[in-house]
Amino acid sequence: MSSHPSGRAGISAVAGFVLAGLAASASASAESGTAHGKLTVSGKTTPLAYAYARSQKGFFDKTKEDILVILSDVPIPEDALADEFARHKMAEAGKLHAVEVTLNSEKRPVSGGLLHEAFSKTGGYVSVAGMHEFTATAFDGKRVAGTLGMEKPNEFMGNTFEYTATFDAPVWRRPPPTATGAAAAQSAPGRAALAFLNAAKTGKAGELKKTLSAELARQLDGPDGKQMLEALKGMTPDPKTGEMESVDVHGDAAEVTIVEKSKDGSVTSTIKLALEKGAWKVTGM
Repeated sequence: MSSHPSGRAGISAVAGFVLAGLAASASASAESGTAHGKLTVSGKTTPLAYAYARSQKGFFDKTKEDILVILSDVPIPEDALADEFARHKMAEAGKLHAVEVTLNSEKRPVSGGLLHEAFSKTGGYVSVAGMHEFTATAFDGKRVAGTLGMEKPNEFMGNTFEYTATFDAPVWRRPPPTATGAAAAQSAPGRAALAFLNAAKTGKAGELKKTLSAELARQLDGPDGKQMLEALKGMTPDPKTGEMESVDVHGDAAEVTIVEKSKDGSVTSTIKLALEKGAWKVTGM
């Protein structure tokens, strides 16, 4: 389950469940561009060779578009491009070294972060804002190109860091969902996701296991099963108040988006599913 922009507190307590089903493909994404630069953390320099640009709603103004630029040393799997926690996990394991910078519609960096195993104390990721500099050579909604870097080295928890790179990447935009609203709720993946949410809220392991993939059902039987059950009971969206916004089906995989609204704002959660023996089963959140 990924929540935007602020996330649901304490989600790391079930990180194994959250990241389940994320395949570590070694192939480059079709949407990747190129980068030429380097990232140096605590004296260790890594070349930056791949560039990704992904459209997202404006963080400060939802009516406008932000572009998330990711510069990395290795190709990033499709699932990890869509899930920041998966990228953090890769970085913590030393499998990804990258720079992430969000550019607003006026070409200004509004946030950023570094992915590197040196930041293992913070899960492989550290947020670094206010120090990124971007000079655009293309910024037309279809491509983003230019130079990203820092004016001078900086430091976090004893780790010095700096980077610079030129890059060129096509802008990826999420395609329209397979179904929305009432049609999403009536779809097979939508009904499976709803069954999962109801079972998670009741806290009955037997009912919950029926909605899970075989791999996750085994985890629920493991030594951390009780902790997972309690965490899911408190963290999953409430099926009585959450609205199913959309369902995206891609072959044997699907994603169901749930939106919970309150006076304090809204939380968007994504449930991942896959077909197992002809039935949709939850593979992660």
